Amino acid sequence: MSDAKASTDPLLDTLDVAKMIGSEHAATVRVYLKRTRKRVADGLPIRPQDLPLPDETVRRSPAWRQSTIERWIANRPGRGHRPAEP
Repeated sequence: MSDAKASTDPLLDTLDVAKMIGSEHAATVRVYLKRTRKRVADGLPIRPQDLPLPDETVRRSPAWRQSTIERWIANRPGRGHRPAEP
């Protein structure tokens, strides 16, 4: 990846992701990731509400591209999500 792309789509750690979803705790993101990894290990598909698997690992820590998290947030059902009325 070029340096220009990396600067426009930086890597985020668990605390960065937590802040983007309105939490102050990186532990929240770690729990979300644990749930996603369990679904994958159980052979289940990742759902829109599941945190995406990390794009990279930096010093044994998960890291996501900002665009990955922005896309997840945009498509993630919120609390009380209701399907569109027919």
